[in-house]
Amino acid sequence: MLTIVIAESELETIPRSIWNHPVVNTYAKQHNKKPGMLLLDSNFHHNAMKTLNDWKRRGRPDIIHIVLLNLLESIVNKKNDLKIIVHTRNNEAIYIHPKTRLMRNYTRFVGLMEQLFEKKNIQAEDKTLLEIKENKYLEKIIDEEEKDFVLVFSVNGKKVKLCDYFNHLKKKDHKNILCVIGGFPHGDFHNDISKKSDDVISIFDEELMAWSVINEILVNYENTVL
Repeated sequence: MLTIVIAESELETIPRSIWNHPVVNTYAKQHNKKPGMLLLDSNFHHNAMKTLNDWKRRGRPDIIHIVLLNLLESIVNKKNDLKIIVHTRNNEAIYIHPKTRLMRNYTRFVGLMEQLFEKKNIQAEDKTLLEIKENKYLEKIIDEEEKDFVLVFSVNGKKVKLCDYFNHLKKKDHKNILCVIGGFPHGDFHNDISKKSDDVISIFDEELMAWSVINEILVNYENTVL
């Protein structure tokens, strides 16, 4: 089983401190919702976000949208060998059912995430497709999952060729691999998870977006470990 944890994802509702900003008020009126029920999105709230800590990497639900589309439509997932967890900057954990059919349209995806933050779960046909749990620190998420190897992908990790690396894991009989990938646009993890990882690696000389790393993991895992 391959478990993917998208860590420190920039997925959050609009923080209370900017609810009264004119940009946020206008946006809320357009969507006929209270500011606290809307997702923070740098495309629309850029000017208001400048007062937030770490604002340059926040408000990026688009990253999670693209990543989830790639994961859910992957061969690994279709072979029932994938578990997906999204960890947010506010230490929430979103558990994604492998049979979830995620909408391709970004606006509809945002609406779904806003519904999830409000209702805490999304159900269809007697299945819980999406569920969000609070107070799920990254270290706790890693501890709770079944795994025999924890692999963190970081721009500051040791450089490896991923197909060779996965081949090595297979030879060591590691069958349950948990991979941690950043869900933010640039930089490195704020959490120090080195003590929870068996290795920290990099697969390219430059920073890659999360979906690029995800696709490399999926293809190489399928061709070597699966």
